[in-house]
Amino acid sequence: MAETHHMRTADQLPKSATFATWNKEAEALAKACKCAEMPPMDHLVSSDYDNVYEPADDTYLLLDGLGVEFDDGAGGAATTGGKCMPTPSASSDESGIQLTSKHPADRVAITLEIGCGTGAVTAYLAKVLYDRRQRIQKESLEGCSDSDIQCPFSAMHYVTDVNPYAVSVALRTAEASGLPRGTVEPVLCDLASPLLDKLNGKVDVLIFNPPYVPTPDDEVGSAGIEASWAGGKDGRIVLDRALPQIARLLSWPDGAAYVITVDDNIPEEIAEKMIMFGVEVKPLVRRKANNEYLSVQKFTLIRPN
Repeated sequence: MAETHHMRTADQLPKSATFATWNKEAEALAKACKCAEMPPMDHLVSSDYDNVYEPADDTYLLLDGLGVEFDDGAGGAATTGGKCMPTPSASSDESGIQLTSKHPADRVAITLEIGCGTGAVTAYLAKVLYDRRQRIQKESLEGCSDSDIQCPFSAMHYVTDVNPYAVSVALRTAEASGLPRGTVEPVLCDLASPLLDKLNGKVDVLIFNPPYVPTPDDEVGSAGIEASWAGGKDGRIVLDRALPQIARLLSWPDGAAYVITVDDNIPEEIAEKMIMFGVEVKPLVRRKANNEYLSVQKFTLIRPN
């Protein structure tokens, strides 16, 4: 999450032709996809944004990236030519219903958003998954009333933040979006530290819009709204701390993380670093916003961890 800052310099450009090509493909996909619909935010007032990061261009790009992956209504998943489709496999969710669909949304059981802010991104994804699963369950349980269709068919969504106000607001956003009670669990913590054992190898979708603006290192680490943008050297201090956690948390083989970066963060270097953890990093969608280039980097496992 960020305030605006200077444009990239020559040393921040991709060093490899491959990564440069991926960037161009991500820009093309961002232009081609339908903009995802923001969840309702009218439960918040202007004073709330004195204490929690207000959705902005990085938020919208993250929503669009998730829409490409999981939301047919946003021009994603089934309409992207299979580009983002995980390997088909049969599984069953907590309701016992077999999920043999190739649709990536049908194999998401656990999501985690680190640094949730208002909770808008998790609310969007959770609603996409919930609405789709409600439709599937209604079709597969003919003759059942709506009251028979309950939360066991829902994914579980964890949201974390160091800002106590953000954790509270995220829960309000989930409620305003009509999500079933108990399907969004807020945790006040640094990154995902207290969830590492509980969610080890179980997170199907991980979302992170980190504080990515280059700042003096001593501005990093507060528990207030400034924690949403102050990123320290190269805007990477918080993100670099999160990288081992991301690798540990993702489920094999289809788990994926969606992480916002700007070119100041030198994402190609992040990709090189993640290879050591058995994770591939590629830009999914990319867009110029004001004086910066924003990208959603998609992290996927290349081997079991």
